[in-house]
Amino acid sequence: MTTELTLILPGVLPPRENRETLGTDLLRQLELPALEKLLAQMEPATADQDETHDDAYLPTLPHERWLARAAKLQAHGHSLPTAPYMRLAAGLAAGQPASAASGTTSAAASPVTSAASSTTVAATWACLQPVHIHAARDHLVLVDPALLDLQADEAEALHDAIRPLVADLGMTLERPLPSHWFVSGETFGSLKAAAPARAIGRNIDLWMQAGERARDWRRFQNEVQMIWFDHPVNQAREASGRPAVNSVWLHGTGALRKISPLAEAVWADDLFTCGLALAANTPVHPAPAALSDCTLPAGHALIMLDDASGSAANGDWAVWLDAMRRLEANWFAPALAALRSGEIRKLQLVASNDTHVAARTITRGGLRKFWRGLQGDWRQRWLTLGGKA
Repeated sequence: MTTELTLILPGVLPPRENRETLGTDLLRQLELPALEKLLAQMEPATADQDETHDDAYLPTLPHERWLARAAKLQAHGHSLPTAPYMRLAAGLAAGQPASAASGTTSAAASPVTSAASSTTVAATWACLQPVHIHAARDHLVLVDPALLDLQADEAEALHDAIRPLVADLGMTLERPLPSHWFVSGETFGSLKAAAPARAIGRNIDLWMQAGERARDWRRFQNEVQMIWFDHPVNQAREASGRPAVNSVWLHGTGALRKISPLAEAVWADDLFTCGLALAANTPVHPAPAALSDCTLPAGHALIMLDDASGSAANGDWAVWLDAMRRLEANWFAPALAALRSGEIRKLQLVASNDTHVAARTITRGGLRKFWRGLQGDWRQRWLTLGGKA
């Protein structure tokens, strides 16, 4: 019997902005009977389960803040040191042996550009992602990096083009995955930097990197943009109708620290979640398509389900509705059945939108408390989890 199952659900709550119009209209199109039953039988919220801030411009992702709290990973002001944990997971995804204790990956397995020895490993790392920045009428907009679908050969060619620039600055740059590169974080000091998902589709002026060495970063970013502007990779991409890779985005600066395990086993594709599991020596598996595809441990299992996060970030609400229906069929309904049968004793739903995260617990015993189901419409309860309007 699994003692506890935690489902992390980024993007499943409608955005706080326009909640009473957009959010209500979206949920009217959904019939999710299992989720409705789970919400009706959830335990009363405790003080630490909901975020109470009123800041729509926090640079970190709400579900990542929850994961950091669960792992006892301390934030630096408004920033989270996500990069060193993402680097661990990216190295593993690229087939590199990883050491959570030292935070090192095999230098031979990863293309490394450095003014020093290729075996030199910086204690502090930042994630450097190739991105496309689109020029709107009067501002610049960041396109979802996942939509670039950057291929390995393209990433290698773009990396080679900026190799002299990186060497001149004495930086260490790793490229374990085409989509995620990592740079020694001391190069630009301690910048306040937003996760790309916070800036997608928005005026990037509000989300640009800031701090004591922001000018150094901006100078590097501008030089990369000039080098890549007419690069053959981008010429070919534009000829085929794909967006050019015309800039880089830096975020998540920090160093590995000792953290607490999230669970006895973790299922996820998200690099930060996987990295937290690796750093705590927790078994980590690829995210499954359905609960029936998991062999859950006897203790606590945590599963990251980011089906809805991309469509929510890009405002693609038709795709979001489909994702919610898949979650109902593949996760909410089977989890409810597992609670009823006793296969699971406790279920925790960690739901978020672009600004807030909320956690709710449903126990097997709580399913017998029928009076909780008399507390109003489930859609309104789901909406209010996303912060005050």
